[in-house]
Amino acid sequence: MSNTNVDLQINYDSLLKQGFAVIDVRYKEYDVTNELFKLIIVKVESDRDDFYPSMIKHYVGKEIKDRNIYDLWTNILKHKIIMSKQLNRDVYIKVAAMDYLENSDN
Repeated sequence: MSNTNVDLQINYDSLLKQGFAVIDVRYKEYDVTNELFKLIIVKVESDRDDFYPSMIKHYVGKEIKDRNIYDLWTNILKHKIIMSKQLNRDVYIKVAAMDYLENSDN
């Protein structure tokens, strides 16, 4: 993938304390905003501390340990934006997560 810079800043701790989590980013044109990408946020009822590790495990089929999970998730979201721009369509977050983990130097 191209090394296109994507500015994406998310305060995961603050969102989780309020009971919310960022689960995806969409690359698509919408009438309500001119932004190229939109964060998909959901309500998290329980297991907030394990939310992101569990979600990544669901997408890639293995546990990811010994890394900052928020940085990893941000990098996956950025990777999805880059892939979507290059393909000129929204790609699945699972595809972006698997591609990022397989092809990055992490």
